[in-house]
Amino acid sequence: MNHLIGQVSYPVFVSGIFVFFILASIFSFIVGVGLATRNAAMLRFFNFMNKSYSTRRMIKPLTMPLTEPHFVEPVLLKHPRILGVGIVLGAITSIMLLKEIDAIVFQPMYSGSFSGETAEILAGYTHSFLLIGNVLCVIVGVLLLFFPHVLSNIESYTDKWYSLRKQTRPLHESYLEIDKWVLAHPTVSGVTLSLLSLGLGVSMYIRL
Repeated sequence: MNHLIGQVSYPVFVSGIFVFFILASIFSFIVGVGLATRNAAMLRFFNFMNKSYSTRRMIKPLTMPLTEPHFVEPVLLKHPRILGVGIVLGAITSIMLLKEIDAIVFQPMYSGSFSGETAEILAGYTHSFLLIGNVLCVIVGVLLLFFPHVLSNIESYTDKWYSLRKQTRPLHESYLEIDKWVLAHPTVSGVTLSLLSLGLGVSMYIRL
């Protein structure tokens, strides 16, 4: 049944790609003709499409809870002994439970996406990861109870905020040099775009 679906869906997918390129070539051909004839409406449309909109500003209210740091340490550290005891007891309980079960219980999590051998390996990694994580929690709880100054020194290195905005800023900047050149030479640009679009549309129609 899956093989039959694949035989049917693949030609439909390829035909959809050809139809998409045909429609895109028709649209770009119309734009090219409008530019070549220096149509005022087309030039206004071209200018309108070159406007820059900041998606970061639009989605900022949605991403603020995720992208801005929220420091919960002042609230949690009001009762350090209760917090430390809770962390240690919870981690020790988790370690005891993990020692009682075999790693195979985690295998169904990966069986659907990976082979049996790979799923077994990943299940073992998951079991080890949880054990190591709970051991680290015990260490953190002990530091919180008996060596809070050491934990504070560690937190001074880990509680740093890094922003990727500077690294990703070039991706959000507009580069309009080509568009300015097109508007400065609309006839040449329009004729070239129309010919290329016509060639693409005809080639896609022949292959359809």
